Amino acid sequence: MVEAVPHTVLVIDDERGPRESLRILLKNHYRVLCADSVDWGLELMKQNEADAVVMDIRMPGKGGIEGLREIRHMDPHVAVIMLTGFGTLETAQEAIRLGADDYLKKPFDAKEMEEVINRNVQKTLLERRRIRAERELTEINQQLLEELAQKEHMAALGQKSAELVHDLRNPLTVIMGYVDLLSRELKESSAALGSRLQDTTEYIDMIEKSVDRCRELVEMWLSLGKRNPERMKPLSLPGVVRDVVAGARQIAEAKGVRIDYQPMSVECEIAGDQIQLYRAVYNVVSNAVEAAPEKTGVIKIFCGRMGEYAEIRVEDNGMGMDATQIRRAFEPYFTSKKVNGTGLGLFITKKVIEDHRGAIELWSQPLAGTQVTIRLPLIDRAKATAA
Repeated sequence: MVEAVPHTVLVIDDERGPRESLRILLKNHYRVLCADSVDWGLELMKQNEADAVVMDIRMPGKGGIEGLREIRHMDPHVAVIMLTGFGTLETAQEAIRLGADDYLKKPFDAKEMEEVINRNVQKTLLERRRIRAERELTEINQQLLEELAQKEHMAALGQKSAELVHDLRNPLTVIMGYVDLLSRELKESSAALGSRLQDTTEYIDMIEKSVDRCRELVEMWLSLGKRNPERMKPLSLPGVVRDVVAGARQIAEAKGVRIDYQPMSVECEIAGDQIQLYRAVYNVVSNAVEAAPEKTGVIKIFCGRMGEYAEIRVEDNGMGMDATQIRRAFEPYFTSKKVNGTGLGLFITKKVIEDHRGAIELWSQPLAGTQVTIRLPLIDRAKATAA
């Protein structure tokens, strides 16, 4: 088993006493690098990626404020904690304005110092994860542009591209929502972040999951949508629905729509392609969120076992649909949305459900909301075992 590499804390202080105190305090949990000047500290940063920097404000020669500017130029995301002695509190506050993440007074309290460093190391790691997710999204987008340029001559590309745009819009919307929440969290002070560190970590997890889904959707599109039997594996349908609800909740909350998910305690196991089923169920849920009224909208979601089938029901309290809209709801490119509608959501969903030997039904009335029911065959464990 490969041991985890400890995170690195760089200490820059011209006084030997504080340097040694910090080294001894942190050595059991961090890799500690020490420098007696700003220039030597910057040299260490060139050779090692620091996850947090603790730096004195007043030092001979190049001081902490100037060092802060150079550190921010080298690594804008690493957390920097300034140490301030007597009479330099105003300078420390100036350092915060210039991009420092926190400051502590000398002599420092060991427990407080340890808590501040732990919090700021986590802040650095979360920010770097966010940056990596954004970079991966950029690479995916560039790959798509290159592939589109190479395949423009294909007659069937029009519909495939439209399906891809529709599928990517859902996870990308989730990503952008959570990136916005995360950015606001990380712009606040380190002290405020400490109490919401768990929420911030969940935002990062959601971003990374959505990036992975984007990547898998791209791979499916590059294979021209051919159904791969190897991807049909036993999976928990409530687990898929739970992931969809987690992805859609942030968008629903932004609109003031409440999602009421009622999973059954009995497990529902089916044979399916998890990514394809996610896209199908998400299309239904996102349609319900869009149809629900702002502030008073309620989406009711049920997932459970009904005889030999697993059933998903998604119900909204929106304006509903008339007979013509219901009849054409599963046609490609037909949409009742006034803006940003491609008319592919339910078409793609029906195609995916039928590929899984399932069925989808739509019930709606004007001013009475809409209900979509999906049924998928359960795995017969006894027959599977005998086979």
